[in-house]
Amino acid sequence: MEQLLKIYVMVDFSDYTESTLKMVKTWVAGKKAEIKVLHQLDFHLPTLANHDLRLKLLYDHKRKLLNQWLKLNKEIFGSSDAVSLEILEEPILEYLKKIDEDAMIFMGLKGGGILKQIFLGSMVSEVIERLNHITVAVPKTFKKEDAFDKLVVTAHPKFGFNEEVFGRLMTCLPTSVRSIHWVSIAREGDDEDTLYDYLRMLSIMHTLDLKNEISVFIGADVFSKVKSFFNENGNQMLLIQKGGRTFQDKIFRKFLVNELVFDGSIPLIVLPLK
Repeated sequence: MEQLLKIYVMVDFSDYTESTLKMVKTWVAGKKAEIKVLHQLDFHLPTLANHDLRLKLLYDHKRKLLNQWLKLNKEIFGSSDAVSLEILEEPILEYLKKIDEDAMIFMGLKGGGILKQIFLGSMVSEVIERLNHITVAVPKTFKKEDAFDKLVVTAHPKFGFNEEVFGRLMTCLPTSVRSIHWVSIAREGDDEDTLYDYLRMLSIMHTLDLKNEISVFIGADVFSKVKSFFNENGNQMLLIQKGGRTFQDKIFRKFLVNELVFDGSIPLIVLPLK
């Protein structure tokens, strides 16, 4: 029996919403999926309004949101029955704590200027830190209609890698993905052969029918090498591990977000901890 892919999409009906929904559409193409679009109600009622007026204002606001959603749903998904909207009055993080463990969370990646300095923006950071689900962050600049053909996976033997959840992710990747490129970025004192051996071990364990490639970036100009690598490759997604180097090394974290995700328009997948 085909696996049902459960996806929760956080939206705020800003300019970021369309990019996120387009990413979801690309991801689920050809799959059996249940997509729940979540919007946390953020509507401040006048303090002096009476009960009836408050109800009317709230109703009108929800109706406006619903109309926005119906238009987006038709444009992107063709009004599919597999996609539904839920307007939440409870905090969205509390809602997400109750969803199935194997569900995926998609959300728009906001930020620019000073926001880039704090990694991924407050809401994305909260979801990653407080929940334990595969999370996909989509930059606003993502507009591609082309299908993804490569998954770039960063891993390092000195940091954990959740192989169980990664194995589950492999079963629900977009059908367009044809290759995995395993990447490790050396730190001072790292042995290059050790990094290669670790990536080779992971590639053998998780090869499936996909083409596997391995790259180790080492040297003083390592960031330039990494940026060139991503610029030279086409439609790709980047996967990192929560608790891995990207979360602990501030310099690398800033580079990852500024140069690759925001400026390179590369969607980011974050694996939860074991």
